[in-house]
Amino acid sequence: MIGKDFTEKEGTMEYICHIEITKNGSNYVARAFLANGRNAEYKNPILEDMLTEMVLDLQAELSEQ
Repeated sequence: MIGKDFTEKEGTMEYICHIEITKNGSNYVARAFLANGRNAEYKNPILEDMLTEMVLDLQAELSEQ
């Protein structure tokens, strides 16, 4: 997925979001890059909490489209 154009489609699937997850010291960091140009960053020392926050935010964002 890295380097792919968000407008590119593969079969019947269309890329709508690219997510990178890293660890920076004691924090987990997720960066979400959406096809609409919005970027978001989530940080939390607890992986599950960071993922939950990210998923809820992205769910709200993507359901509006």
